[in-house]
Amino acid sequence: MISKEAFEEKFKTMPWKRRQVLEAVVGGKTDQEIRDEVLKVNDISTGRKHISNLYKDFDIEANGYNCRCELVEIVNTYKPELVAAQVLNECNLSLRPRANQEIYIERPPIEGRCYQEIVKPGALIRIKAPKRMGKTLLIQQIIAHSEKQGYAQVYLNMNELPFTNLDSFLQSFCVRVSDNLGLPDQLDSYWKKRLASKVNCKRYLEQYLLKSLDSPVVLCLDEVEQVFSHQEVAEGFLTLLRSWHEDAKSKEVWKKLRLIVVYATEVYVSLPTEQSPFNVGLQIELLEFTEQQVTSFAQAYGLNLSGDSVRKLMAMVGGHPDLLSQAFDYLKNHQAADNTLDTLLTNAPTEAGIYGSHLRQLLTSIQEHPELLDAVKLLVSTTKPVRLDATITRKLESMGLVQRYGNDCSLISNLYRLYFSDRILGSRE
Repeated sequence: MISKEAFEEKFKTMPWKRRQVLEAVVGGKTDQEIRDEVLKVNDISTGRKHISNLYKDFDIEANGYNCRCELVEIVNTYKPELVAAQVLNECNLSLRPRANQEIYIERPPIEGRCYQEIVKPGALIRIKAPKRMGKTLLIQQIIAHSEKQGYAQVYLNMNELPFTNLDSFLQSFCVRVSDNLGLPDQLDSYWKKRLASKVNCKRYLEQYLLKSLDSPVVLCLDEVEQVFSHQEVAEGFLTLLRSWHEDAKSKEVWKKLRLIVVYATEVYVSLPTEQSPFNVGLQIELLEFTEQQVTSFAQAYGLNLSGDSVRKLMAMVGGHPDLLSQAFDYLKNHQAADNTLDTLLTNAPTEAGIYGSHLRQLLTSIQEHPELLDAVKLLVSTTKPVRLDATITRKLESMGLVQRYGNDCSLISNLYRLYFSDRILGSRE
């Protein structure tokens, strides 16, 4: 069986039509129902082709009905909420407990604002937060809400596209969006040499992709910060996003497009104010969890931590969702041990603790860049915010290491301060 990480990546990047077929299969629909209700085509072989592609996606050998049950077992393992009870019975499987799923802690009023925004014609939601702060889980919540409205969805990570030049980037972008929507690549019909790349891209979406859809489509662009350092691509692509948002005010076809733009650093690419997508729409910035949210997070893991225990843990890792998740997972699996939390906290800022692999990776990345190493030395030498070069601040911020205070910054948690003090300065505080 494929790993959880592989499943999540396949599911997240799967073409929209194929995901609909997957959900229909594990939801108990017949091939004929998939053809008539999901795909709305006359040829039943179209549905079977999607199912065959699903088997390939999840490394399942096509061998009759058993392979369908193997597909159901994989989905039941990683997304049990999608699987119908009668399908489990047919495959002699039992329902997996929902506790195996990732836990989502709401950050009111963020979710409500996003749900209200995504249903607006031409919506644009901007989500900013360092890595591992819960951007992906929030995206999943918004997409799930849009699915209930009957919207199509496209998830695209900018790392999947080439940054060699604007034309290659936009052509790849159009092809990947087509793939995600389950639509044939028609680039040769719409990409004209005598037209600028931006015009070709806009024509492709306006005259082909959007017109092919009966419903609005949510286009989620993740890790958009990858574009920032490529000036030609950034200027061309980001201004296109703004133009699509503006076109929705006057052109009916563009009202179908709902954009989610996700990034981890401050926007540092230079764009004219009236052409930037970063000063319109709804801006969402994910902050660390509050003490109340951390307590709810622990309870979701089945842990009943005292207020003092919660505060001691937050004194080490702050309200960082991913670091807290690792701590709660450890505590849940070591509840019978004495002084488990104290042991966790003692070892946390060392390579023997639960964060050892994460800390080593960060240290390696920092040591490979002398300018980052010098910056971290300065950060650990004081508890007060310091002013660094803007580019270095952005890099450290994207790594999830620092928190901004105006133009200054400081390390985001005591975990990093203690570890880097020891490994870089050779002193334990």
